[in-house]
Amino acid sequence: MCLSRLLAVVGIVGAFIFLGPRLSAQPAPSPAEFKACERWLVEHRPGAGARLPFSFRYGDQFSENLLPQWQFHEETTSAENGQEQHVYTWRDPVTGLLVRCDLVIYSDFPIIEWVLEFKNNGRETSPILENVLAMDETWERQGQAEFLLYHHRGSQASQRDYEPFTTVLAPGQTKRLSGAGGRPSNIDWPYFDVAYDDGGRTIAVGWPGQWVANFIRDSERRLQIQIGQEDCHLQLLAGESVRTPRIVMQFWQGDRIRAHNLWRRWMMKHSMPKPGGQLPSPQFVASSSRAYEEMIHANEENQIMHIRRYLEEGLKPDYWWMDAGWYIQEQGWPQVGTWEVDPRRFPRGFKPISDFAHAHGVKILVWFEPERVMPGTWLYQNHPEWLLSLGGRNHALAGMRAWRSQSFTTPDPNVSCNLGDQVCRVAGIEWTPGRLSFHPGPKGEFSAVRFTAPLSGEYRVKARFLAIDEQTTTSVHIVRDHESLFEGKIRLDGGGPEASYQGTVALQAGETLDFAVGFGNGSYVCDSTGLEVTIGAPDGRIFDAARDFNPEENPAGVWSYGWMAAGSRPDPRTFTLYDLRARPEMDGPRLLDLGNPEAREWLTNHIDRLITEQGIDLYREDFNIDPLPFWRAADTPNRRGITENHHVTGHLAYWDELRRRHPNMLIDSCASGGRRNDLETMRRAVPLWRSDYAFEPIGHQCMTYALSFWLPYHGTGTVAYTGAPYYGSGPTPVQPYAFWSNAAPSLGCGIDIRVKELDYETLRRLYRQFREISPCYYGDYYPLTPYSLEKNVWIAWQFDLPEKGIGTIQAFRRDEAPEKSPVFRLGGLQPHARYYLKAFDSDWSVTETGQALMERGFSLMAKEAPSAIVIVYQKVPDNADEPCRASQ
Repeated sequence: MCLSRLLAVVGIVGAFIFLGPRLSAQPAPSPAEFKACERWLVEHRPGAGARLPFSFRYGDQFSENLLPQWQFHEETTSAENGQEQHVYTWRDPVTGLLVRCDLVIYSDFPIIEWVLEFKNNGRETSPILENVLAMDETWERQGQAEFLLYHHRGSQASQRDYEPFTTVLAPGQTKRLSGAGGRPSNIDWPYFDVAYDDGGRTIAVGWPGQWVANFIRDSERRLQIQIGQEDCHLQLLAGESVRTPRIVMQFWQGDRIRAHNLWRRWMMKHSMPKPGGQLPSPQFVASSSRAYEEMIHANEENQIMHIRRYLEEGLKPDYWWMDAGWYIQEQGWPQVGTWEVDPRRFPRGFKPISDFAHAHGVKILVWFEPERVMPGTWLYQNHPEWLLSLGGRNHALAGMRAWRSQSFTTPDPNVSCNLGDQVCRVAGIEWTPGRLSFHPGPKGEFSAVRFTAPLSGEYRVKARFLAIDEQTTTSVHIVRDHESLFEGKIRLDGGGPEASYQGTVALQAGETLDFAVGFGNGSYVCDSTGLEVTIGAPDGRIFDAARDFNPEENPAGVWSYGWMAAGSRPDPRTFTLYDLRARPEMDGPRLLDLGNPEAREWLTNHIDRLITEQGIDLYREDFNIDPLPFWRAADTPNRRGITENHHVTGHLAYWDELRRRHPNMLIDSCASGGRRNDLETMRRAVPLWRSDYAFEPIGHQCMTYALSFWLPYHGTGTVAYTGAPYYGSGPTPVQPYAFWSNAAPSLGCGIDIRVKELDYETLRRLYRQFREISPCYYGDYYPLTPYSLEKNVWIAWQFDLPEKGIGTIQAFRRDEAPEKSPVFRLGGLQPHARYYLKAFDSDWSVTETGQALMERGFSLMAKEAPSAIVIVYQKVPDNADEPCRASQ
């Protein structure tokens, strides 16, 4: 391939793109950046006359008026590992309130951080503490260019997870970013840049709860930034304390890509977990989750069999991943709260599995979700005093009504309806007001809504079945007496998220139409399915199943609700009326209160015992519930925010103690994918499952593109097949494009290893190639194209390890993109050094100078669409031959 001429690149609002020639060599902080940091310290470091970077209101007075009158003390600890620690305290002589500010100054990066603590050292309950802002600063620009806010979407199990945005902060404008539902990266990513005056600042928020950031522009040149816990209006009891979110701020000048590589280097040195004193290695992990519906159908025998098969095929994983469902439960994996290994499927526990894995150099990863507690579990029944519940309109399921059967010990099968005026959300399911839904039973029983014709004639029927759970996979049916009128699939066999029917049906008076849902693929978990049915009768009446839903009577007029026996299709002769009225809000989920010291101590000891006894090497923690409504339901009017604050600090303390007891253990942070990945969390854990949006290539290309600006380490999974459903088994093709689209520092494998006819030769080649390039993920990151979700473009990036003179380039030609790529201009190379580039699975190679690769760049050709091109490169020794250039 000959080197192309330099392309003029135009910036696109909302996407990261590198403008101008690439910066060369290893990124390093500049003197100007350290001076900017020093100026900030002169102005804002606590002391006489300082403009403090935080604010609060206490007893109806503002902190700027109070603190100068309080007793002040400063303490500095010796600098260690590039960190200089300063502790500042103020004490109110009247009430005894102690305000503490911990400030950290980094000597090797232009970065500072601080966090506040408030403790009532008095004997009485304190006055109201409110409007607590961990960051409250006003910046003034000197140049004409407006402030630019670079920010990202959070994780919502969407193709657009982590999508980057650019917001111009124009005069008079206010922009708000925040967590949602109490999970910090639920809708907005708690990391952002503000650019102005030929540089800017990077800010990260460390608060695994409900944070908020407001960016407020005045009419002139000033920008005020306010960040804190969203709701804080509370009295502190004697001896009680609360803390604020942690604020980290980086000062940078010039190129923002260079600034982000400095951020990545700071993260790796100062703000990532280091089990055993080392950063977590890039890894290849594997599981049987797709084959066994997580761990619902797993047992000792098939887990050992899967590990053995991976070893036989030469695909040795670093960890064997055992996900949800291994514990005692009766209703599927979401029924959490009894944290004991199920003796029916694992009579000897996990120890035989972990012993087998360890003997072959494989570690064990196990899933937990301790904070969400479901009915029918040990915690729910034995320690209700440790659990937070909901009440009134704050309940996640307020307004929900349901019909169930006393013949089942589970809440499924059922027919449910949201009769309230607000959206109900829980565990990935969403019921809008008026939404009617049904759910199949645990052994394949159908759930049905039956219409009985009030008179003879022709009926106009319109029906729509739709997925209301993020993972719904069901079969849907319409049956007239014994005749099947309609059969459809929801997210099965190529079916989409909904299925519809419209037609005219002749019925005799008393004949029935059954609208039924079955589990479709042998799994009834996560199968909530919405139902919309309107029926026009011969006399002009319109019957609407949702509008007519009756929570008190069954049958109710023309409608009745029941279940049918399992089978290939519903049999109306087995229709049995539901006989149990239910209000899900009365028996719904609870939240384990980690602000309760007794509950936290029990949890710590219990999980510690399981980790030790079962041979667990990696603790994976999920969080599939929004905690904010629980926290706020527990608060009293003068204690708003206290439950959240204690829960957040309790959860961090729980993790810290687990890490102390198991210093070589890595923690995986999962919260319905990537919804709890704030800075405090990322100091203790890594996100091995960055999104519940799984496998689809373009979405995950873009997640790697966007997340790599902020987190050097993150993970996802692959089936190496673009059409892979979330759950499934059997043979699948091996597609390099699908494999590389999901490649990340931690890569999980979800193929059905039981199938011996897969293309293992290609898989082994991809596996070896991934092992070869994976160390580069800890290098400097350079996007080579704009961010885009479109199908008609290429997307590409580069990871460079300048200290080792090696790197990798990953480029993707999407389905409708042209054969020839845009010009890729690399970054971070030494201008006068020569580099040898070689593409995997191709005879393409080139040797060129760093200057040519950065300034003129090169293009690639891919005949197939879609396709992936992965290139490795290394610096050529000085005594090697002159550069050779491949021809086009």
